[in-house]
Amino acid sequence: MQPRSPQTQVALDELTIAARQLGLRFNNAHVLRNGANLVVHLAPLPVVARVATLTGEVRGGGRAQLERELVVTAMLGTRGIRVPGPTTLADPGPHQAGNHWFSLLERVELTPLSRDSDAYALRVAESFAELSRAMAEFPDSVRVEGDGHPWSEIARLLTVLRPTIPAQAAIRIVDVVRRLRGCEPGDQHHLVHGDAHRGNVGMSEGEIMWFDFEDANRRPLAWDVATLRKSWPSAGDKVCELLNVDPNSPSMMWHRELRDVYALLWQLFYAIRLPSSDDRVTQELEHWLAGSRDEPA
Repeated sequence: MQPRSPQTQVALDELTIAARQLGLRFNNAHVLRNGANLVVHLAPLPVVARVATLTGEVRGGGRAQLERELVVTAMLGTRGIRVPGPTTLADPGPHQAGNHWFSLLERVELTPLSRDSDAYALRVAESFAELSRAMAEFPDSVRVEGDGHPWSEIARLLTVLRPTIPAQAAIRIVDVVRRLRGCEPGDQHHLVHGDAHRGNVGMSEGEIMWFDFEDANRRPLAWDVATLRKSWPSAGDKVCELLNVDPNSPSMMWHRELRDVYALLWQLFYAIRLPSSDDRVTQELEHWLAGSRDEPA
């Protein structure tokens, strides 16, 4: 097990106290993931706490995003789409514990899916298409500050990262971001998952299930499709067929490039905040610099 940073341990201790004050009786706060958020199973209860640690730094505390995840997952449940929703064992929040906001979701046992299986790729694509159609019908009232493409978030990440990365790399990233913002497609926006990569879908009781809706946002469908195509190309291509999306359209290419630089910035942010980060992030930066374009295609 990776050693916990003092900041992570403080967040975990504060969560434990706050969750017990809500009336939850658990024996162990078991860390499931420590990345953008601290995700903790309050064992043996079927409850998972999501603590906005790194996301809180970048997103003004992260409360609004946690709140919308609770709203979106509850609404999906009413439409017959099974996702890990708000717990019913306590007020799901969001609540504050020390300097961090956290929410409480039901714990669902999920198993990873093999990317080598064409059958899984098709099932993932079908489930994503169903999810996307349902979310597109959600009312405009399901909003948070910063809806749309994450320009403000990118700016905040760049402010933190500039002193930590080579000057030429920072200049290149800023140039690419400016170019992309200057030619943003005029696609229709509706509610999307926001982080639809292969790590956020699994199998539960024989059913494909999407999870981690914290990044749900009103953006073009192309944002989600570009994300899935990069992390699971065969599933992403099948989604394009099901939803009549041209994978080679200018909009898709634009969203793929924006998603790439956005993901890179988050990886660089992890590298300066998480003690478990390694040289892989440096390699990813070098790979991006080698492949990024200074001018539009």
